[in-house]
Amino acid sequence: MKKSKGLALFGLCLLLVSPLASHAISGVYAGGPVYQKRDYAIDELKSSGFTHVIVWTIHIETDGSLGFNAEFPLVKDGIYIGDQSYPHFRKDIASLKTGESSITRVEFGLSGWGSGTYDNVRDLLACEESHCGTGTDSILYRNFRALREAFPAVDALNNDDEGTYDVDSAVPFHVMLSDIGFKTAIVPYKNKDFWQSFVEGVNSARSGAVDLSYLQVYDGGAANNPCNWDLGLPLVAGLWSRDVSTEEVQSRMQDWAGACGIEGGFMWLYDEFDNSPGVASYADAINLVFASASPRGKSSPGEIGGAFSSP
Repeated sequence: MKKSKGLALFGLCLLLVSPLASHAISGVYAGGPVYQKRDYAIDELKSSGFTHVIVWTIHIETDGSLGFNAEFPLVKDGIYIGDQSYPHFRKDIASLKTGESSITRVEFGLSGWGSGTYDNVRDLLACEESHCGTGTDSILYRNFRALREAFPAVDALNNDDEGTYDVDSAVPFHVMLSDIGFKTAIVPYKNKDFWQSFVEGVNSARSGAVDLSYLQVYDGGAANNPCNWDLGLPLVAGLWSRDVSTEEVQSRMQDWAGACGIEGGFMWLYDEFDNSPGVASYADAINLVFASASPRGKSSPGEIGGAFSSP
């Protein structure tokens, strides 16, 4: 929706004067258009005003190989093979934080509703064959090491376990990811006890490895109150574009910022408002509340494909 001139000027003032600007977060989950419609999507995201982009999503198969969105193979047997399907993917991901860009952090989604990813992690850690576990010779280590080498610009993996909830395997797996060089973010919508145990377990082994929580306040998490989700991490709250206008996003974020102290907001799902004025409008709606330091077009020092649905 088109903003009024007064609203835009108010947002500009916040962007210029907020002392907390560098800590504000405005995020967006983006799926298929990132690689299917790269002719516009990469530049649109860079000029959007969003500070964080979560590119959706990696799935782990039973043999430990990595695929993207159930659409194309990414890593197998310790070798990056994504170029066979999308030869520009690596370069495009690297470009998100370079040049004129509002983006300061890039993440890859990991798992999602309906995915067997964390079931497969559990099983690969429990088996006794040579490729099992999290050691440097294991298939999970070798595949995620190949992913790290292919995508050095990716800051974190976005843990969206929505069904397995096995802390005994999830913790050592994400400790391994930390050792490889990935931060972990989480995107919970229920099962707070699991997420608390997960965060405490990983961060007690690798301090600061889990560094951000994206709370779903839509779909299965629509009844969530961000005030009830303090896990000792910076908290951002998310809404689904199909449910809310930009005005509603700004209003709800403002309420949560005041009542719960959230540090930013995010939108699910870029794929539903890509290649439209809605991209900048949703970013602005969040940035007006949190006074992001990365307005559109400024450089900074950083359709869902497949068979799986929202984080």
